[in-house]
Amino acid sequence: MVNIIKEAVNSGLTQNQACLTFSLAPRKFRRWANPKPVKARTAWNKTLAHEREAIEAAVYEPELIGKPLSHVFVHGHRTGKFFVSLATVFRVLKSENLVKPLSFYRHKRTNYVPAQALMAEGYSLLCYDGTQFVTVFGTVVWAIPVLILPARYLLHVGHCIGGVTADDLTNAVKEALALLPEHLMQNLIAHSDRGSAMKAVKTQKIIKELLGADVHYGRPNTPDDEAWIESLINSLKHHRDAPVSFEQVDDVVKWISSFPQIHNNDPHSAHKYVTPLEVLSGQKEYLMPKIKTNRGAAKRFKKTASGRIKCGCAFTSHILTPMSRKRKRNLRGGSMVAAVDQKNIARLIPYK
Repeated sequence: MVNIIKEAVNSGLTQNQACLTFSLAPRKFRRWANPKPVKARTAWNKTLAHEREAIEAAVYEPELIGKPLSHVFVHGHRTGKFFVSLATVFRVLKSENLVKPLSFYRHKRTNYVPAQALMAEGYSLLCYDGTQFVTVFGTVVWAIPVLILPARYLLHVGHCIGGVTADDLTNAVKEALALLPEHLMQNLIAHSDRGSAMKAVKTQKIIKELLGADVHYGRPNTPDDEAWIESLINSLKHHRDAPVSFEQVDDVVKWISSFPQIHNNDPHSAHKYVTPLEVLSGQKEYLMPKIKTNRGAAKRFKKTASGRIKCGCAFTSHILTPMSRKRKRNLRGGSMVAAVDQKNIARLIPYK
């Protein structure tokens, strides 16, 4: 276009007339015809050559050899040789192979069987753990609750002073098993976290002799992986009847000794508000009969094959004249209940 306008000017037209033919402003034509040279600009955050050289030279300083990168970073700012971020120092030195590559530890995959899968197969779990109480005089008393799942029945709470050893743990388990009916000893597996006393060779040996099976532990690399026993410990410490403080060791022992009776006779939300004692004795089905379906919800919601809940769309009953055919056709198909409401609606239609 610029060359055509120049030829038109040479043939006798004025610059304004030639630019008007292409609806181009004469000022823009002059800028296109005589462009200014573009100056090379350096980004404000670009690492300059002399800064890269200063970073590489700083690594060989006698006082920085073998030091972490943070020392090189601080050295550059204090001496004024370079002002860059720690990430830039790492990036520059990595490009010159002057730093060790970062290695990330990845947990090895194991064929771990979760506790929920064992209970689904019909096994009962004997859970145990330790928690401490401190008297007003600073004496530490450890409580060792022993719980049986899935009934969540608290068999026994052992205790010891100072710290939990393998002997203290196995004694608590033995006292708990003495209170367990004989028919519940079948398909019983011990389950605990990976604490030092729980994984002691002596503990494993004694419990295997008592139950005839190895101890099942929580997930690898996951401390406190016993949600049931941790919930029980929380109740043991913060129950509505728990004392605010303990003057003596006997006060702690008195409380933890009375707690099984309290816990086993309290309605539990996990059992639909039936007590653990009633669950253990097999009365749950009689005390908590079949849940009734909400008839209003049954008329409005349906479950899909994948378990999601389907419902009809709004705006389909009246005032349809202003709506387009496309909108009415799309509303006719229905929609899915929001994810946050799926659980509440499922309770209303448990058998549909």
